[in-house]
Amino acid sequence: MTTSQSPLRALKQQAGYIAKTLKAFERGEKIDHAFAAKLEEARHNPSLKFAVAMDDKTLVIEMPWEQIRATSEVGLSEFILREMRGRRETAQ
Repeated sequence: MTTSQSPLRALKQQAGYIAKTLKAFERGEKIDHAFAAKLEEARHNPSLKFAVAMDDKTLVIEMPWEQIRATSEVGLSEFILREMRGRRETAQ
């Protein structure tokens, strides 16, 4: 698990995995079955609400599907990373 103070590379890895999963699902690719059913169910709503569990907090992020479609995987990852870091500057 990570905290908002975890090394940047660890947070980037976790945020990247979430973004990769969301974009793969949005493109219709096969994803981890642990998430597929929940995402398929959520697809019928105008937005997706998901949680990021960290040692020091649990984030609940809500994003419209339209925003997920319009944003690149890198953009989604950066957004999630900013949330994980408590909106601190992500530059090294």
